Formats: sequence, C-alpha cells, structure tokens
Amino acid sequence: MGLYKEGVIAEKEAHLIALGTSAATKCQYCIPYHISELKRLGASEDEIKTAVLIAADIMKMSTLFYGNEFDLEAFKKMLKGE
Repeated sequence: MGLYKEGVIAEKEAHLIALGTSAATKCQYCIPYHISELKRLGASEDEIKTAVLIAADIMKMSTLFYGNEFDLEAFKKMLKGE
C-alpha cells in the first residue's frame, strides 16, 4: 500500500499505528495483516505489544472520561494550564 511505503511516516511506524488502531477497533482482519507486515519489517515483539498497549490505554482513558461525563471544555483548559 502506497500510504505505508511512501508516506511521510516510516513504514514500520505506520504499521505500528495501524496495529494499534486495528486493536482498538477490534478488526479481526487488520490485526494479523499488520502483525505480519511488522514482522517482515523487523519489528520486535516489544514494539508490537507496546502498540497494542498504547491503544488499550487510549481506550481505557476515553471510557473513563466519557463514562464519567468529564467536561470537555474543562479538560481543554486543564491541558492549557488554566
């Protein structure tokens, strides 16, 4: 795919991003594809596991904020140090 091989993000890193996204969206077709590509590109097991852990962390935090109805504007102000 041109987007992975010719994009501004290096191919291995693009597949790490795609793997994390695939895990978060639970795409049963995408996960084995991106793992296969990552192994072809020399990604370590730790890199592969970390991509999935990052996706899991984002999903966890999103669920906590959303489920507790944390005010988005208050959150943005907090990020700005206000």
